[in-house]
Amino acid sequence: MKTENPAKQESAMLTPPLHELFEARHIAVVGASARMETAGGRVFAALLRRPFAGRLTPVNLRRKTVAGLPAFAHVGQIGEKPDAVVVAVPPQAQAGAVAACAASGVPYVLLLADEGGEPDDEQCAKLFKAAAGGAGKTQLVLCAGDGFNLPHAGLYADCFGGFPAAGRVAVLGRQAGFCGGVLRALAGVPVGFSFTANLLPQSPAAPWLDRFREDGHSRLLVCQYLPQQPAAFFSALRQAAQDKNVLLYAPQSLDAREDALFRALAEHCGALPVRTPQELQAAVRAALLPRRPGQGGVCILSDGESGWLADAAQAAGVRVQVLPTLPRRANPLQIRDAAAAALQDDGCRALLLRANDADTAAQLAQLQQGSDTPLYAVLPPDSGAEHAFSDGLCAFSGEEEAVRTLAAQAAWQRLHKMRQTTAKPHRPPCLTPDLRQAALLVGRPAGLAAVLHLPPQDAGGFSDGLLSYTVLPHTGAVLEARYNGETRLLLPPFDTRHALLLGRFFAAAALRPALEQLLLSLNAAAYGLSALQSLRIRVDTQNARLCTESLSADADVPPVAPLFAAAPFSDGRFFTAANGETLLVRALLPEDAEALQRFVRGMDEADRRTRFMSHIKELPAGRLARFTLIDHARDCAIAAWRGSGEIAGWAQYACLRFPEACEFGIAVAADMKGQGLAAFLLRQLVAQAGRQSYRAVCAEILADNAAMRALAAKLGFKTAPSPEDARLVAARLALQREKRPKSRLLPNKGLRGGGKTV
Repeated sequence: MKTENPAKQESAMLTPPLHELFEARHIAVVGASARMETAGGRVFAALLRRPFAGRLTPVNLRRKTVAGLPAFAHVGQIGEKPDAVVVAVPPQAQAGAVAACAASGVPYVLLLADEGGEPDDEQCAKLFKAAAGGAGKTQLVLCAGDGFNLPHAGLYADCFGGFPAAGRVAVLGRQAGFCGGVLRALAGVPVGFSFTANLLPQSPAAPWLDRFREDGHSRLLVCQYLPQQPAAFFSALRQAAQDKNVLLYAPQSLDAREDALFRALAEHCGALPVRTPQELQAAVRAALLPRRPGQGGVCILSDGESGWLADAAQAAGVRVQVLPTLPRRANPLQIRDAAAAALQDDGCRALLLRANDADTAAQLAQLQQGSDTPLYAVLPPDSGAEHAFSDGLCAFSGEEEAVRTLAAQAAWQRLHKMRQTTAKPHRPPCLTPDLRQAALLVGRPAGLAAVLHLPPQDAGGFSDGLLSYTVLPHTGAVLEARYNGETRLLLPPFDTRHALLLGRFFAAAALRPALEQLLLSLNAAAYGLSALQSLRIRVDTQNARLCTESLSADADVPPVAPLFAAAPFSDGRFFTAANGETLLVRALLPEDAEALQRFVRGMDEADRRTRFMSHIKELPAGRLARFTLIDHARDCAIAAWRGSGEIAGWAQYACLRFPEACEFGIAVAADMKGQGLAAFLLRQLVAQAGRQSYRAVCAEILADNAAMRALAAKLGFKTAPSPEDARLVAARLALQREKRPKSRLLPNKGLRGGGKTV
């Protein structure tokens, strides 16, 4: 029952998101016209200009033909129902056109708003209501004028005539003009596009992020960042970034705190943050480089002084080594000989050098074909060598462009490493805050600080750093760190990785135990003590001390849930086995990575095979991180703990696609088999999946795993042979949506929707 890479398994179980739209073979255009001053005319011209692999049908009230194609006055008059309809009409006619499409059962409607004619929130609500009033399940997609482009299918539903080439980069915009700006910024980068979609802010982005994750044509996503996005957006973004590269792009103006929040959100989701067109170009180039350097620096080979280049690279975070200078006016063979010697050196992870003519570029291209070490060549525009290299040799027009790309490549490597870095256990163990007592002491700051185990108060004393805990209206709790003129923002849930990060930020490793205790306390307050509104902690890096400067709490302030969900079962539950042993069942936390690895190592070889469907002795770093660093809004991991602190059973599910289905896996220790633990853990997973609004829980079970098949049948799972592999059995349990009691509280419009703590 594999949960570590569900995107590769779900194709046989679920229809891909936006399937009818991406696989459309018949598209109708409401508002199609021969008048290019209208949005409908420009969109229809764009669809006709490139060879769309399907049928186009114009819909026009006043004309029988448009551009030589038979036109219909109404969508319902079209004999063969379109797979998708593009609506490009004036604002006053949009609701009627959408309602007509819904009445005809059209699966997808793309409404394109011309520049300056974007609907407001009230108009959007009417449009979504019109789409919901039909006989079928019509999905309405609100787009700006940049529309939707699917280059590999020749589909360009675009008011402005942008025709990006087919490739591996996807672009997802959330405001008018974003996709066009990205295409212009990447005009000088040799890339193509899998799809571009310029949605309006009111149109949900999660289905598009899920489509990117599953799309075989897409390798890299450029996604627009907007402030105050809902929690569901970041959950979908985080899942998309698990297996593919994602850029979160914020070209708008942001102040220092907004920028820090933007970078914290990107980091939490596993996306690379970029702010400028130059950063965007470099990050896209770096993500698509054919060869990646190993861990280490870049060697620079030059025929002149290159110290300035080394300084620029180091300032950008790239480790460099300057090789001995080449002879002046070295010929192509001499340059190749020096480059070959450098590439053979074990210490050379990548080589950067300048090629001033086509002959040198050709020699370097041949050299690159025989080496796995990346070779980066600077080819000036006036060298005549722009097209003299073959695939595999990465070329730049200047040294500055090369440095930006290498810096972006280093940033990608840091991001990938961070994804595979697990949290360490608390050492020494931290004190658990007493939230019940804290709620009674809200009006007494000293007592509140004591039961939360906050740092001691100190009116004076030296400090050179600051930690500020605040609750923001949309994001919930945030922790801001300031030191040496720099600012860093962290978002809960916090773990020991954040303590390590803050220790490095303050350049004081000795602070780590105090930071771990503080983060544990703030984590509990963020999710369980909404009255705590602000806290200022002074940091003394020289003496490794934290001191509480001020604390503010107010029991009457409406609660604002953190943007990212907390782990379930925080209070713990108990299970008594048939043999009488009592186990604590709680969520698997990031700090439990070492305990989970010990549990996996201690499993029988046969049990490891049935759990992971492969012969492994322990979890690789990446999979261990993926099992313990999860999104509690979409995934769940729980473990049963012995009194000794060791795991006796572990159960987990991962999102296949939200909210359609999740896939579970379960394992128990050898001495816990037949004790009822597996059934108990699986029931907890099923209940949690229902609370998260999943429609089904699934698993792929080895056909010879009789015990797991019997357990699934006992809990009501339907089983059938897997269509993908005869050795597997597919199990599925349909869930009824859990009924929740109606809240007696009046809705607070200032609170973020969907940000519930589980």
